[in-house]
Amino acid sequence: MVIIEKNVIPKNCISLIKNLLGYIDYRLSSDINKADFFTTKKFQGLSADTSNIKLIHESKKLLHTRLNDFAFMIANIICERRDIKIKNITRVMWNLYRPGDEGLFHKDAEDDEKKFTILYSLNTSDGYLIVNKEKFLDVENEAKIFKSNTLHKGVGPTNDAYRLNVNIVLEHEDY
Repeated sequence: MVIIEKNVIPKNCISLIKNLLGYIDYRLSSDINKADFFTTKKFQGLSADTSNIKLIHESKKLLHTRLNDFAFMIANIICERRDIKIKNITRVMWNLYRPGDEGLFHKDAEDDEKKFTILYSLNTSDGYLIVNKEKFLDVENEAKIFKSNTLHKGVGPTNDAYRLNVNIVLEHEDY
């Protein structure tokens, strides 16, 4: 089951996040087998994990901290609206898909009933999320919420220039 939460943060915050993401170091999605890329030439999108500040270069710590603050704000607003108590945020992953990019089906947490995923869209595009064979189009300032042990994948846009979102994995107290 996927829950949709609309109008999460003010529009000026979305613009600020997008500006900050212009300075982030994206990498190939971690799900891709780097050797297979050269034979299939299929991208699964780009991502940047800002959740572990200790592992990043000193010059990027402030940027990652600011982005993590926005992710926490997004998660906090959604959880307050849904009466969910956050125990811990375990991952913050900023995703950028370009036309033709397509992720693999995966779970954000294996068999853990106490974790759920918030996939928050930073732009409207014809890119989408697939969960249980159901397609959820991206709408700016809208979040899709589902259990982290649910099989899902992201698909890049066809007509739009990009698909941009943040994937926040939370551990909750009682949900």
